[in-house]
Amino acid sequence: FDASKIDLSNANGTLGPLTASADGKTWTATFTPSANINDASNTIGVNMSGVRDLAGNSATGTIASANYTVDTRAADTTPPVIHTAVVTGNQLVLTYTEEGSLDAANTAAASAFAVSSAGNAAISVNSVAVSGKTVTLTLSRAVTSAETTVTVSYTKPASGNNVIQDAA
Repeated sequence: FDASKIDLSNANGTLGPLTASADGKTWTATFTPSANINDASNTIGVNMSGVRDLAGNSATGTIASANYTVDTRAADTTPPVIHTAVVTGNQLVLTYTEEGSLDAANTAAASAFAVSSAGNAAISVNSVAVSGKTVTLTLSRAVTSAETTVTVSYTKPASGNNVIQDAA
């Protein structure tokens, strides 16, 4: 048995040198996935011709592994950061510094945001809309020009996937 018996045509990676166990029954190698892959239908095959069992019987054909996933895309471990915040009437638009877009499908609930202005009571957030790199909060009332400071805070929910996050 040698590396020429291994079919990596659907593997999305390479194998390092094969190493046999002392009894020659178990072979191991290190699999290194290809870069920038996101594929859940990978297999590694073994050409069984010439492989014999303990009774000396020859096998035939190729045996393939079960499908496995390779995902080597660069991980974005940096949380979204607010770049600008602009209030116009009852809209507070938060623009984030992100490489990609934010996740519009799993966004935070309005209750995750707290908005207030200097000297005034809290302003309720009625809705949240995410598009590209912006989050638009629709407030319960318009912010006036006399309200020179508006504060917004966000509390990540204790559970679930409905948070401000990257789309990928």
